[in-house]
Amino acid sequence: MSTATNPWGAIYKLAAVKKNTNTQITTLRKPDGTLTADTKETLSLMMDTFAPKNNRRDDNDYHKEVIAQAQQPANTADDREFTIEEIWNAV
Repeated sequence: MSTATNPWGAIYKLAAVKKNTNTQITTLRKPDGTLTADTKETLSLMMDTFAPKNNRRDDNDYHKEVIAQAQQPANTADDREFTIEEIWNAV
C-alpha cells in the first residue's frame, strides 16, 4: 500500500509483480440470469460463447465461398514440396 512516507509502495509491487494477482473465474452468469454451478459448467459456457460450433446451415454465400477456396490446394508457380531440412528447422 502507498503511504505518505512511501508513495511508491503499491506501484513498485505491481511493477515487480510482487502482489498476488492470481484471479480465478469460478462462476459466470448464464444468459438466463443464473450462475454456473461448477468449473465444468463455467468452461462449457465459455467455450459455447467464445468458440461456438460451426453450423454450415448458418453460413452466408461469402462464408461458403471462403470455405470452398480454403479447401482447394494452393496451385501457384512457386509451389513446391517442403524439404526434410525445412521440416526439421520448423520443428
